[in-house]
Amino acid sequence: MKNNRTIKLENEAIKKLQISTGPPPADSLFWTMWSACTDIAEEALNTHFVQGIKNGTLDPTIYGGFNVSDAYYCFHGADDYLSAANRATDETLKAFLLKKYNSYKSYNDTFPDTWHVKDASSIVPTAVCKEYSTFESSVAQSEDPIYSLVTMLPCEYLWAWLGAQLAPPATGNLYAPWINGNNDPSGAYAMGNFLNDYQQRHDIDEVKANELYKKAMNFEFQNFATATPGKKNG
Repeated sequence: MKNNRTIKLENEAIKKLQISTGPPPADSLFWTMWSACTDIAEEALNTHFVQGIKNGTLDPTIYGGFNVSDAYYCFHGADDYLSAANRATDETLKAFLLKKYNSYKSYNDTFPDTWHVKDASSIVPTAVCKEYSTFESSVAQSEDPIYSLVTMLPCEYLWAWLGAQLAPPATGNLYAPWINGNNDPSGAYAMGNFLNDYQQRHDIDEVKANELYKKAMNFEFQNFATATPGKKNG
């Protein structure tokens, strides 16, 4: 059962670009943006969906529906990375975005066998998921390509953080693969370290970055919060 949305670069790709998978510097933009959104992360942790994962009580039908809807996000996420890469003028950024695109594409190739969907056109996403995907596509198509990395970071690091909060799963928990699979921040750290290195050579509007990051974090929370209709979160 494939259920880990934390899309990581292949080890060889990371080595080739000389990107660390350890925690970014304490004063980096990665941690500044995350620290401003820890309240949203806590809200996501306390949703009925995530607590159901933790306790092994989540309705499997709800879980399946969530993952099919999330596949819509991932299919479009690959397109967004490719769109941003095609617009990038910095060759290192272009290479990194293309590596992320290929990583997403490889992950998306598992959906036909896992969830029996072949592309986004065969999915009816939730309203929040569709709005989230539209937002990220607009960033990829209209903003400087570096902001696509900023906007994608919440989907990478929040899930890893949630996995860490839920670990270790209880014996017999049906959702142990979700918890263990997501409990790995290396892909998000690689993005954070790339962002930090890039910022040494280029200007990044930190106000804009924080706004985009926070909006994406709110979408992540809403994705979890609306996954269990009729259930009270918090």
